[in-house]
Amino acid sequence: MNLAANANAALYASMIVYTLAMLAFTWHLAARAPKVADSKAAADVAASERESVLVGAGAPATTERRPATPYAAGPGFQESLKSRQRGSIALMLTYLASALLVASVLMRGLAVGRPPWGNMFEFATAAAAAVGAAYSVLAKRNSWQWLGVFIVTPILLVLGLALTVLYTEAGELMPALKSYWLGIHVSVAFLAVAFFTLAFAVGLLYLVRLRREEKAPAKPNFIESLPSSASLERTAYSLNMVAFILWTFTLIAGAIWAKQAWGAYWQWDPKEVWTFVIWTVYAAYMHSRATAGVDHRKSMYIALAGYAAVIINFTLVNLVSTFVGMHNYSGM
Repeated sequence: MNLAANANAALYASMIVYTLAMLAFTWHLAARAPKVADSKAAADVAASERESVLVGAGAPATTERRPATPYAAGPGFQESLKSRQRGSIALMLTYLASALLVASVLMRGLAVGRPPWGNMFEFATAAAAAVGAAYSVLAKRNSWQWLGVFIVTPILLVLGLALTVLYTEAGELMPALKSYWLGIHVSVAFLAVAFFTLAFAVGLLYLVRLRREEKAPAKPNFIESLPSSASLERTAYSLNMVAFILWTFTLIAGAIWAKQAWGAYWQWDPKEVWTFVIWTVYAAYMHSRATAGVDHRKSMYIALAGYAAVIINFTLVNLVSTFVGMHNYSGM
């Protein structure tokens, strides 16, 4: 009981720290916007001066200007330092919040003596912990502070939903589900969903960034400080590739677990079907992305559809399966 109470306390604490991290990431993005505008103005002025010198020397007036870069030295340099400082603060808060959430999940599992995903509440908190941990590991190495607010905000929403709507007291597992394959299958599924979530956020930003590049805004904002659309697309593809490999293993491990628990590799219940649907959609994305001549934007739409299937699987399908008693993780 003490462990269960401590798990709940750690969960509440993580939500408080995640809220602070979300505010800090928003503060960080706010510091990037004037930096972009100022550095672009400085670059335009410098380009105009170069053009004037060339024209004065007899060169044609149609000299091509270099595009402004979001990190050009000039009036916005001090804002860049502020932005980095704010991003570091937000990232440290995210580390702390993710550690608290992971600790909450582990204590919940120790309190009940089983893997901590026996009901929808535990399932939601464990999935949120996987997303937070995956982002924390990758963010510092890749300087993904600009992505933080788009990851932390959904985590907060999921945790709030888990506490207000899905909260359930811990219960025992069905005998058929007391298998080490359950731990393997669901653990890898959580990792896959974490990478799918990161890829989804990056993919959305790619589409926004691409549109801004095609139609330049009158007044730049933090979107112009993001990596180029090509870089964002490659990042989303890499994340989706890792997630797809993990999801393939999830599909195989789930079939082995079903064979051990129910005597058949495949029974056509909703969770099995949707697991295969997700795999099929992302396989179509991988094929489209690897096909020469296919617009990457169209491929990204397929990936976004795949993530929609992930959300359906982990919400509606799980709820229906729990209601009708199919693959219900809780013996309650």
